[in-house]
Amino acid sequence: MNNQLEQQQLAKQQAKLVKQLHEDRSYLLLTQPFTAGLALRLEIEAVTDLQIPTAATDGQKIYFNVDFANAINDQTRRFVMCHEVWHCVMGHLTRRQGRNPQLWNIAVDYEVNAICQQLLHYIPKGALFDAALKGKSAEEIYHLLADGSLKASSSQGVLDNHMEMSVTTVYKWQEHIKTAMDTSNHYGLLPSNIRRAIQAVYSPPLPWKHLLQRFVQRQLTGERQWFPPSRRHIYRGLYLPRQRGESIELTIALDNSGSCTREASVFLGQLKVLLGAFAHYEVTLIQCDTVIQSVNIITPMNPLQEKHFNFSGGGGTDFQAVFDYIKQHPTPGLVFFTDGCVRLNNTPPAVPVLWVLTSNGQTSMPWGEVTRLEKSRSSTPWQA
Repeated sequence: MNNQLEQQQLAKQQAKLVKQLHEDRSYLLLTQPFTAGLALRLEIEAVTDLQIPTAATDGQKIYFNVDFANAINDQTRRFVMCHEVWHCVMGHLTRRQGRNPQLWNIAVDYEVNAICQQLLHYIPKGALFDAALKGKSAEEIYHLLADGSLKASSSQGVLDNHMEMSVTTVYKWQEHIKTAMDTSNHYGLLPSNIRRAIQAVYSPPLPWKHLLQRFVQRQLTGERQWFPPSRRHIYRGLYLPRQRGESIELTIALDNSGSCTREASVFLGQLKVLLGAFAHYEVTLIQCDTVIQSVNIITPMNPLQEKHFNFSGGGGTDFQAVFDYIKQHPTPGLVFFTDGCVRLNNTPPAVPVLWVLTSNGQTSMPWGEVTRLEKSRSSTPWQA
């Protein structure tokens, strides 16, 4: 009987907290509409589980611990809600890569707290905050922590649990932010340094070759780590890793419509030299228009050659056949070379996707990571 009463009491406390959090979100709609608009993308759930002692988000929900929420004031509760939303906005749950998890958690809290303090003009007691770090990215802050230049005060700590995001959720947030950047009047009202921080995450000004190399390295089947490009090759315009010995497995899809033919050799040239930096690789090479035209397996024993390609310039474009193929033949990642002139399903595949767009093609895609070929003719041509 007592247990039943306790459960009923907990349920009432949870319902009360959820109502309060909805009111907080309404308050933010009036004061911080950009943040609140994105907060509407997250369900709110009150928890009593000690695995979430404060708050957390997985990109789908914001979780608030009842006891934690009852122990803080209204300003702090709204700050924490803002904090969770901006973790999603800044892609913190997926930017860690191979960095030390503990230092990364501190770095991302420094970055997001600086953003929230600037928006709300408030910082909770004990939250990680240093005014000197305003405008610095989590990666820059991590470097300062890693080399000992920055040390968090013993009286400060992370506000929340940092949970993992599913691949589908990551793609959805990329869509949410890109849509907000393009269509929301409230985005333009954000402070310029915050807009620059968002643009640095979603529109990184990196050469397409660098992004291709970085994407391929993420799919390493051996130990995953970052390699700086070899300086011996940079003068040639090639971004190659320093070390050999790892094995990569990847799927490459080529749109063989006529508009892509002219720049295909540039893309294939960089792909060839990039694969040459690895001792072992297996790349599934797909050519498609409205259907799959060919599938070739590229390995060191069967390297990229002219015979693999037949750019017929056929009419029409539909990539669904490629996505159906990778469902049947799982892959760590998909690189798609195309002009982007295609209608896509709103549901992305459950693998990382990099779109390499022609210089005169679309400027964005509804999901996935995007880069464009430069219009310069100085890029390395492809040779068999």
